[in-house]
Amino acid sequence: MDQQSRGDGPAANGAHLSETSESVKTNWERTLQDIEAMAADREENGFTTCTITAGSTAPVPPAEGADDEFGLTFIVSKADGETFESHYDSAEFTETAVYQRTQEGHVYVVVEQLDMDAEVVVFLAGTFRMRDATDLVRAATDREEMHTRVKAIDHTEYGAFTHDDVSAFFPEPAAYYAHDRQP
Repeated sequence: MDQQSRGDGPAANGAHLSETSESVKTNWERTLQDIEAMAADREENGFTTCTITAGSTAPVPPAEGADDEFGLTFIVSKADGETFESHYDSAEFTETAVYQRTQEGHVYVVVEQLDMDAEVVVFLAGTFRMRDATDLVRAATDREEMHTRVKAIDHTEYGAFTHDDVSAFFPEPAAYYAHDRQP
């Protein structure tokens, strides 16, 4: 992964930006294919699945003095939020798996929430820029806790999860810190 300084190098090159855009699009499409394949695999094994694709994913650091309103927030449509909520309310999710890839400073993530007893799985797919997550990575690492939330654009919250394995989300925190000063 290239490090870039402000205003010069590959980031200022329009051709590179268009390549990056195509790369972002391709990786997002691949993430969507992956989430569908994972859901199909779970369904073949008797699970009820719910796949939610975020229109936007925000890495939210804690506000001054706040303890719990941080993590990855998946912004979804009202219809997807209601679908998620019906699955969320019907199960007790005790296991989490995180699948991700990084490319050119973007993270493509699928969070799998499982209730093995009820055989219910919720998949959340999103993407965000590493440089936007540095404060969140520091806070989650320091607190040894991570949260994921599903919300509507108007901030209606459909559900939230707390995770004690921060490394599943940020296996290499230093990779995020390298983006701290980039535009």
